[in-house]
Amino acid sequence: MSVPTKVVVTGGSGRVGRYVVDELSSAFDVTNVDLTKSPADVAYAEGDVTDLESMRRTLEGADAVVHLAAIDYDWKAAPEQYIRVNTMGTWNVLQAAAENNLQKVVLCSSVSACGLSEMRADWAPQSLQVDERHELRPVQAYSVSKQIMETMGRSFATGTDMEVLCLRPLAVVLPETIGEYCEFIDDPDLHWLYYYVHARDVATGFRRALESRGLKFGTFFLSADDTSRPEPTLDWYRDRIGALPEILNPRTFQINPRASIFSNQQARQVLGWEPTTDFPALRAEHGV
Repeated sequence: MSVPTKVVVTGGSGRVGRYVVDELSSAFDVTNVDLTKSPADVAYAEGDVTDLESMRRTLEGADAVVHLAAIDYDWKAAPEQYIRVNTMGTWNVLQAAAENNLQKVVLCSSVSACGLSEMRADWAPQSLQVDERHELRPVQAYSVSKQIMETMGRSFATGTDMEVLCLRPLAVVLPETIGEYCEFIDDPDLHWLYYYVHARDVATGFRRALESRGLKFGTFFLSADDTSRPEPTLDWYRDRIGALPEILNPRTFQINPRASIFSNQQARQVLGWEPTTDFPALRAEHGV
């Protein structure tokens, strides 16, 4: 299957979507499909992912679609809204893509699909680093919506000729949100896993997924190499989370003591993706 030329991006006017559209527009013929137009110098079509007919129209003639449009966890929406928009919206994109014979669909899933972002007392990492083989056990509506969209993606990859890839960005840091993010992680009582990825690296992840060849289905964590804590990962894990689980590859934390809780090796090895940030340097760059 050839690399697609005409790419539709749903939700391309959003904060992360703008980075993705900017990255893709240098290599593809991009159309941004959203409820509102962005300043990006690309084609635009108004479209609503919760409307199947809208998706049928906007995907006509495309080779591939990058599906970003969703209700984000930070919006604190009602549970039923996450399910309605994120789940049904994804189904509509997948169905319309199949009907229009698109080559590839790249879905924006989330680290939340595994449920570890919920920081529940009964659900912590079962091993380190957490990779794509780790069990998924979400309970919150947003997290469940991301698990469901991956399941739907696999069903379309199995039942049609389309390739479907699911990318799982971690907490996405942008220049305009890094101050808020640092305020969050600097809470001395915070019980969290200190993961992140920069928006520009997320954007290159979607480009690499579109450029990949012969991959029928896959899920990929998009994680920075490091955490957003200054001390060694295993040290703060013991202090903030508790006893260490099984360490799958001890050498990972020997080479990089501040290595992320989440592995990005599958994205590196299969997609050829690489993150570009180091959190202390990123923080210094923005003076926070």
